[in-house]
Amino acid sequence: MPGEVRMAAILIVDDDREMVSMLRDVLEAAGYSTAMAYSGTEALAAVEREEPDLMITDLRMAGMNGSQLQKQVKRTAPSLPVVIITAFGSIETAVESMRLGAFDYVTKPFSNDELLLVVARALEDSKLRREVVRLRSELAHSFGLDHIIARSPKMLAQLEVLRQVADTSANVLITGESGVGKDLFARALHYQSQMRSGPFVAVNCAAIPENLLESELFGHVKGAFTDARQNKAGLFQAANRGTLFLDEIGELPVALQPKLLRVIEDKRVRPVGATEETPVEVRIVAATNSSLDDAIAAARFRADLYYRIATVTIAIPPLRERAEDIPLLIKYFVARTSSESGRRIPQISDEAMDRLLHYPWPGNIRELQNAIQRALILCRDDRVDRSDLPPKVAGEYRSSVNLEAAVARGMTLEELEHEYIGAILSSVGGNKTEAAALLGIDRKTLYRKLGALDSE
Repeated sequence: MPGEVRMAAILIVDDDREMVSMLRDVLEAAGYSTAMAYSGTEALAAVEREEPDLMITDLRMAGMNGSQLQKQVKRTAPSLPVVIITAFGSIETAVESMRLGAFDYVTKPFSNDELLLVVARALEDSKLRREVVRLRSELAHSFGLDHIIARSPKMLAQLEVLRQVADTSANVLITGESGVGKDLFARALHYQSQMRSGPFVAVNCAAIPENLLESELFGHVKGAFTDARQNKAGLFQAANRGTLFLDEIGELPVALQPKLLRVIEDKRVRPVGATEETPVEVRIVAATNSSLDDAIAAARFRADLYYRIATVTIAIPPLRERAEDIPLLIKYFVARTSSESGRRIPQISDEAMDRLLHYPWPGNIRELQNAIQRALILCRDDRVDRSDLPPKVAGEYRSSVNLEAAVARGMTLEELEHEYIGAILSSVGGNKTEAAALLGIDRKTLYRKLGALDSE
């Protein structure tokens, strides 16, 4: 048994003094420290005074019984785990106590080993719960509003919208080009919200095959389809009492949109193949890098679903429209990358800084971060020069599409388009989502154009 668990403090509560004495001897022999109380009233005072790690209480006591004590303790020390001791004939009452929040119960007569096993499990569970609370607190700090770097008026205006909507239950739509930080905004919304203690679940609607997306979102029951060998909870259930982040919502298949709308409206989800629905309490944060207005006009996106997910819209501007933020972002990425690599923070030459400040950053913050990481890897003598930057950022990039050459070659518009698409894909490392965003088209249109290119 881990040392930190064996040194835990346990409060023993029973109006039977012999039972208290016996429990104390067993627990102290196992390495725990103990405190004792002989009534519910004494126990409440001891909880406040001793701040124990665990309370063991008999169910049947004169005056305040174990269930009543448990209810009182949950008001003053909600995270304190409780183990109930009960006689065989009171098991139903003990089960009811567990429903009210007790960790477990032991039935008289019990062996010392049985008691110690339940105690160890209760303390370990409590330790894990405290760790979850600590990690969530760290996440809330990491994704706090003060961690979103902004000085430009456009970004400050959107941050003000985020502040106003964060602690409400309103569904939020985040728009912006690929790489502007929509995921960061979504997490900030969650960790500043009323549901911050619940889960944050993210799903990219474009990354999951259409035939699997319904099962991923809503779950399925065993036998619902060929590969459904067991019941599976969907992402809505995984995000219960938290936030579900639907990234690239514009890529959601049209056939699935009315089902999503129904879940949002009814707050109930029916897994694929199930006959019953399960209630869910989930806040929806959606994001898109394409125009949903255009998708609605083209009958690719339902207007009623749009109004449900876009109670409030946050429009994150591209990096080229927030030049005031670029120096702050450069400083942040340089400091973070240097800290992670354990090296001294390098200087950036005036020429390199000039290129960083005047490059249009089509890939936005993600491209800037990659450029800084590359520069810090390649630079020597703790100095970043222009030559350390990616060629296109340094101004050495030349597109394969030269208009004068295209005219001289007599290229058709279709041929020119194909070359341009190829150049864009090359500039973003083959990422089709980013390429589609830079081209101002949706992914399906890009795939269609690539298909035509491949067939030639």
